[in-house]
Amino acid sequence: MQFRTTFQIPKSNYKISHQTKILTIGSCFSDEIGEKFSNLKYNSLVNPFGVVFNAYSIANIISRSLQQKYYTEADVHQNGEQFFCFDVHSSFNRNSSLELLNHLNQKIDEVYEYLLTCDVLIITLGTSWVYKRKENGDIVSNCHKLPSKQFDKILLSTEDNLTYLTTLIDELKKVNPNLQVITTVSPVRHIKDGFRENNVSKSRLIDALYQLESNQNNVTYFPSYELVIDDLRDYRFYKKDMIHPSEQAVDYIWNHFSDIYFDEVTLSINHKIYKIQLAIHHRPFNEESDSHQSFLRKTIEMMEELQIKNNISFQEEIYNLRLKIKAC
Repeated sequence: MQFRTTFQIPKSNYKISHQTKILTIGSCFSDEIGEKFSNLKYNSLVNPFGVVFNAYSIANIISRSLQQKYYTEADVHQNGEQFFCFDVHSSFNRNSSLELLNHLNQKIDEVYEYLLTCDVLIITLGTSWVYKRKENGDIVSNCHKLPSKQFDKILLSTEDNLTYLTTLIDELKKVNPNLQVITTVSPVRHIKDGFRENNVSKSRLIDALYQLESNQNNVTYFPSYELVIDDLRDYRFYKKDMIHPSEQAVDYIWNHFSDIYFDEVTLSINHKIYKIQLAIHHRPFNEESDSHQSFLRKTIEMMEELQIKNNISFQEEIYNLRLKIKAC
């Protein structure tokens, strides 16, 4: 007897390797998956503008990067001693407008250059709820803890989400026609909007992405949301807040992603890098013991072999381990 509802996800014809250039952008779940790529030494750029939840803001910030439309003083606002921009996450906040603008525009250049040769763009949508500034009607990516009376909260329609994303994909194709786009919906529940409201919000995202995949030959959908809500479907797979997926749930989603987008060679490399990461973080009882010194040397050999055979850089890790090896 089976006590879970599982489903099959077709394997992708397009495969991701460690030579693939990957850009992730979107909700905080995008950070979780992006961290997996980073830890396993993929050529990745993870959420370069911080957490972005909605389709409009994602499309806006990528489009702005493609056009190299730099930010100016008019885009900078102040709250107390902090200077911020409504288009990006509060992690960008700085103590001066000049410092903020320099950081923002450096990211514009970095993302522009990356998108020209990027192989895969992974977009993770979090919500259809957005906030508009009453002052000018602009949709913001982040309210930066300003009073709610400054904003109108609205729900984007399926058509809105689809239009923003379609326009973005068409723009990306012009500069990078071979770009593969993987979309997904974050399994994080935005219950502050209300349970019913969260479900309506997510359903509009799912519908929009379903249509986007049908209309675009370079777009595929990965069911992160469905794996948590319909497959795992248990509170033990959530963190203490009962909103965010647990580490175990994220690993479960990552394993499915791996099965779909990685071939056997890449999976084998992932396993080797995972073992190296465990070795690097191993805490011995005696760092100067012969057994641990031998362990360090073998770990370095593993990293050097991967560098030579697979062009994966471990320079910093090798340097740090060599510092722990006793001089002969």
